[in-house]
Amino acid sequence: MIDHVELRAGVYRDSVTLMLLTRTLSQDNEISDPIVAMATTLNMELAKTAGYEVPEGSGGELLIAFRAEEEVISQCVQLIDDLLNRSRQSTVADETLNHRPRSLGRLATDSQSDVALISVPGEHAAYQAVEAIEAGTHPVIFSDNVAIKNELSLKKQARELGLLVMGPDCGTVILDGVGLGFANVIPAGPIGLISASGTGAQQVLALCDHAGVGVRHVLGLGGRDLTDEIGGISAQIGLAMLDDDPTVEVIGIVAKEVGPATRLLLEDAASKLSKPVVWVPTGDLTNGTAQLLEVASFELPPVPIWGPAIERPNGSGRLVGLFSGGTLAVEAQAIAQASGCEAEIVDLGADEYTVGRPHPMIDNTLRLERLAEVSRDETVGTVLVDVVLGHGASPDPAAELKDALGDISVPVFVSLIGTNGDPQNFDSQVNQLTQAGAEVHLSNASATKAAVIR
Repeated sequence: MIDHVELRAGVYRDSVTLMLLTRTLSQDNEISDPIVAMATTLNMELAKTAGYEVPEGSGGELLIAFRAEEEVISQCVQLIDDLLNRSRQSTVADETLNHRPRSLGRLATDSQSDVALISVPGEHAAYQAVEAIEAGTHPVIFSDNVAIKNELSLKKQARELGLLVMGPDCGTVILDGVGLGFANVIPAGPIGLISASGTGAQQVLALCDHAGVGVRHVLGLGGRDLTDEIGGISAQIGLAMLDDDPTVEVIGIVAKEVGPATRLLLEDAASKLSKPVVWVPTGDLTNGTAQLLEVASFELPPVPIWGPAIERPNGSGRLVGLFSGGTLAVEAQAIAQASGCEAEIVDLGADEYTVGRPHPMIDNTLRLERLAEVSRDETVGTVLVDVVLGHGASPDPAAELKDALGDISVPVFVSLIGTNGDPQNFDSQVNQLTQAGAEVHLSNASATKAAVIR
């Protein structure tokens, strides 16, 4: 095989599009080690680490690198061209304006948008968010790796204008029933969520859907908003917005990390609202959701379990959990630790694992590699994984995982986080996972407790 490396000037695609494109290329048997990403310093270094000789660039180009046999190089380049062209969707700006805006701020102003979704490399996200704020829109910053000083500055600037900054690293948002990012499909209803935890909010959504209760808004704030460094600036604005919404009856707060001073501040703010506020603890999201539903005058039915895990040899040993959801990993770790179980819980969606590669909710390649290692490790007694559904996630994660799960010779437990309306077909996911021999739970806490007691 030979290396093909090029920098293309004047070509831009957002990070999610490029992650999905790279995933498609990685499934082609004639292409090895593909990288299609904006030529940021970080991505250039990653390409060099992968052994590519990368030419100097300005940082604004599109980096394309892959390995293939010489006779198919041109064919592979044509495939990349086709995928890039296919990813160009017509926009409101293309269809309704006489010119194409040259900035996010201009687009927001011309289109009179209320919300601007930002998904660019982290070092550029703050600049784009400033433009969105100055145009009078609420920015949703999907990008991660944004400096915390920039986040604080953005949120202070937005607060002065009565705007809500959602993010950075904001994975899940639902606005009046419309999902952005990694969002589950659920009818609008009487509950509004403040979320500093993407998969934590998705677990709440899955359980609410199981209870037949809709959720109108999920205001994702990014994982750092409720730390004392940020001080819950967006959370306070979000609470006021949900309190002013006549369609919201109960407000829930889900957060992976809460600073002590910020919690006191938010509890004081919540006490002055006209609607009840329920904290959903990340140590037991299922019990917290039951409390949220109870305050809303609903009840959480028994949480379903499908296909008891096949009893396999090597029934003793440590628990290994391989997660795509950070909050789900935190919850599993807390439950395992409280039980005294020897456990290795890994959040494969953490920044150190997603630099230069798609998030495991999009692409299970890294998790498949780890599962193969686990299948050969005789010290492992049980395996725990999460499968998160919804828009933005892999179109068929169970199909990607089932063979690897079936090869594992110890009991396997899966927390399947999704709703009946999700595009992956919930029942199909359950069937594939149980056929692989896994015990499937709608509740991550339930799955972890089952894995711990084996």
